[in-house]
Amino acid sequence: MYGWDSRIETWYGPNELDAASPPDRRLLRSLREAPGHSWYGRLHCSASNEPQERLFVLVHELSDCGVASIYCDESKAGPAEIVAVLPPARRAQLREGFAFEFLAFAGFLGSVSPGAALRVHDEIEAALAAGSDSATLVFSISSGLWPNDLDPVLSRCVEKVATTLRHWLEPVGAGAVPVALQASERGTAEVSGYTGLR
Repeated sequence: MYGWDSRIETWYGPNELDAASPPDRRLLRSLREAPGHSWYGRLHCSASNEPQERLFVLVHELSDCGVASIYCDESKAGPAEIVAVLPPARRAQLREGFAFEFLAFAGFLGSVSPGAALRVHDEIEAALAAGSDSATLVFSISSGLWPNDLDPVLSRCVEKVATTLRHWLEPVGAGAVPVALQASERGTAEVSGYTGLR
């Protein structure tokens, strides 16, 4: 996972996501049952020794990646985090302007300052060039709209959403895990949502 923290204007990564970490069963089921290529819904997340928080997630399936915007409960200011997941099976379809388009989307939502845009673009390009074709790449942009003291909960939510998107985007039979066979989750995540957004 690579990312940009807008609060302190710092790039980080690569950080490894736990490959053995199971996807969120309910979120994965909701994504797979969605009639369109988008899903929106409520997600309750918690981290160790932290209270449960209600977030909202908007997910889009694109030809080369999945993108999720994670919003704080009742936020009117924009997403707390924007996540893009690029699984190996879709890397051959990666659009040439991915870094620019992802950054433009995040900038449009106010998650990246104009002064940081070139640096973030160059970091995404470098990560794409250095990344293995057999690895899932995850890019995350934190807007800084989430209170510092709740960062562990947001981090847990971002990891869970990224892991779930990875499983959702994998072709059936290529390591995708059936929802019914998922192990129980660490932490808590409760999902309800609306499907079929276009």
